[in-house]
Amino acid sequence: MQPLGTGLPAGEAITHFARALGAARTGDVAAAQTDVDKLKEQRAALLEAKQPYWAEQVEIQILAAQAWIAQGRNDRAEALKFMQAAADLEDASEKHVAMENRLYPMRELLADMLMAQGEAKAALKEYESALKNAPMRLRGFYGAAKAAEAAGDTKKANEYFAKLARLTKGVDSERPELRETRQRVTKQ
Repeated sequence: MQPLGTGLPAGEAITHFARALGAARTGDVAAAQTDVDKLKEQRAALLEAKQPYWAEQVEIQILAAQAWIAQGRNDRAEALKFMQAAADLEDASEKHVAMENRLYPMRELLADMLMAQGEAKAALKEYESALKNAPMRLRGFYGAAKAAEAAGDTKKANEYFAKLARLTKGVDSERPELRETRQRVTKQ
């Protein structure tokens, strides 16, 4: 199934990024590469339209998608190289009001990758950095809690679970992260 065209390369890039990320993380690196190729087309269209800011944002998405493709191919070093580059480029890029609700902060994706590679301490550092730049994110608090727990820092894990519980107080959802958070906070 192909995404609907909008005629807006930056908008279409988000769809291709999401598809590439999902395909790579579920092991379909060929499908992920197809969407990375589409991202490269969107970046070229933005450069041709003299929209360097948006072209750079798409470049960040390309790097991140390539990172998860490398991870899917079990090339851990290459995966981290691409993901670190995406996070660093995002950190260095100018912030635009339209990008306040990015699909994922790249530092958070870097932290996810570090967790997938069994590097909990490094992941915790990246989740904490991501939370400074994109505060109050459910995924950020949950990731930080799980990374702290995996790193053996029970106190910090409990603090992040407590923050997540406060963030989601009164939320009627059965998301696995929230079920786990409610169980943890109830036990404390």
